[in-house]
Amino acid sequence: MRGPALVLLLVTGTLAACGSGGSASSHDEAKLTPAAYVKRAAAKTASTAGEHMSMKGSITLNGQQVTLSGGGNFDNEQRVGSLHLDFNAVGLTGAIDEVVDGTNVYLQSPLLAGVLPKGKTWLKIDLQKAVASQGIDLSALASQDPVQTMTQLRGLKNVRDLGTEQVGGVDTTHYRGDIDLAKVPQGERLKALTGATFGPYDVWIGNDDGYVRRVKLSFATAAGTARQRVALTSEFSDFGKAVSIAVPSTAETYDATNQTITGIGG
Repeated sequence: MRGPALVLLLVTGTLAACGSGGSASSHDEAKLTPAAYVKRAAAKTASTAGEHMSMKGSITLNGQQVTLSGGGNFDNEQRVGSLHLDFNAVGLTGAIDEVVDGTNVYLQSPLLAGVLPKGKTWLKIDLQKAVASQGIDLSALASQDPVQTMTQLRGLKNVRDLGTEQVGGVDTTHYRGDIDLAKVPQGERLKALTGATFGPYDVWIGNDDGYVRRVKLSFATAAGTARQRVALTSEFSDFGKAVSIAVPSTAETYDATNQTITGIGG
C-alpha cells in the first residue's frame, strides 16, 4: 500500500503497540506505596463496564510526523471499542473511524477509497495474525484492548508521586514510573524484535474516585530501516458507562492482514 493508506496503517500499528484505556486506584489507604496505588487503579478501571477516552499525540516515522487527536468509547467486558481520529501527516489532513474487536481492527476513511475493492467500506487488520510470524502473542501484549493495557500500568517500577493536579476539572495525583518489560508478557521479545525503548509512563489518578484520568507515554522503535517515535496522551471519563459498538460485517470488510504494518516486526 502507498500514500494515504500507509498513513492509516501507521496510525493503526502505533495504537496497537501502545493501546488505550482507563484505570483507577484508591487513596484511602495511606500505607500503600505509589506503585501499589497505580496497580490498584489499573485493576479498578479495567473491571468497569466501559469508559470514554479522548486522545492526542504524534508519530514520527523516519523524520515524517503524523499528529492525531480524537476519541471514542470502549466496552471492557466485551473487549470492543470505537474511535474517531483526525490526523495531519506532512500536510495531508483527514479523518479515520476505527472499530476494535479484540485484536481485530477495522478502519474506515475517505482516504481508503482507492484501496478498498468495490462494495467494501472497511479495511480489516487482524493484528494477532500480523505479528504471529514473529513469535509474539499480541493478545498478551495488549493490542488496543483497555483491559490488557492495564497490565502494563500494573507492572510499572520506580513509581513516584509528583503531587496533585487537575485533569478535566477533577483533582488527581500525578504518578510517574518506568515500564518493567520483565512483567509484560513477551516484553523482552518485543524489545528484541522492534528495538523498542520506552520513556516514563505518567499516570493521573482521581483523588476521590480512584480512576485513572490521564495516561501519558512515549516510546521509540527501530525495526529494520524504520525509525519510529511515538508520544501519546489519553484522558478517560464516564467510567462504567454502557457502550454499544457495531462491529463491521464480513460483507463490508476487506482483510488487509497480510500487508506490512509499519513498526511491527520490520
